[in-house]
Amino acid sequence: MKVSIRDLENWEFGAVGIANPKISTLRRYFELIQATNEIPGDVAEFGVSRGSSIITTGLLLSGLNSKIIFGFDTFFGFPSYSDYDDFEIFNELYEKNVISKNHFERVLKNKDYVLARGSNTEPKNISTSMDFSATSLEIVQSKINYFALQDRIELVVGDFTKNLQDKLSNKTFSLVLIDSDLYESYEKILPIVWNHLSPGGYIYLDEYYSLKFPGPRIAVDSFVKNQKSILVRLPDWLDFERWALHKPLNI
Repeated sequence: MKVSIRDLENWEFGAVGIANPKISTLRRYFELIQATNEIPGDVAEFGVSRGSSIITTGLLLSGLNSKIIFGFDTFFGFPSYSDYDDFEIFNELYEKNVISKNHFERVLKNKDYVLARGSNTEPKNISTSMDFSATSLEIVQSKINYFALQDRIELVVGDFTKNLQDKLSNKTFSLVLIDSDLYESYEKILPIVWNHLSPGGYIYLDEYYSLKFPGPRIAVDSFVKNQKSILVRLPDWLDFERWALHKPLNI
């Protein structure tokens, strides 16, 4: 059924399993949807999981423009891990002043919480979503169908660290969300997606400030050194730093 996001009451977001843009951890990303409304190009999301954010993005765009959201996911969980995804890498990042003292103290506190709930700091276990093997293409498609977003959302199923250039072909993006947690995905995605990002567009980096996964920050910092990209700290939200890459209009 066709639904405006303004028609949903707060409890309904949780009931159907989608993000409430006003209180979600991704609030700053959802705000960029409006901010990039006039920028040419569609929207891409890397890391769809069970469709929480991509459905909300589709509903928000429905009230603004005719842009399409391309959702990339393996739909079977994390494909592999890099040495940079080892939790202990956070120690090196702190010793090299790559992350702040406050950030590192939060990392250690989160480690205590992870151990207290009976888990461990291995990449496949540290998140409350584990290795995301509970993702479901069927559930995401069901939500797309329910909200009648078939003309808004296109799912691209498979390992997006492979043959990504071919999958993007002639696509152009105004906004990209990278929510894929691991070093290799960020390292492979960023240079390709950057070439498909319109001037004035943004790449929202969900794990640049992370208490669980050190790899994305390493990949982003390496990328920024070699590109005319601007690493932007957005307004903090829910006690966390929020970051994005911005492509200047005059590039």
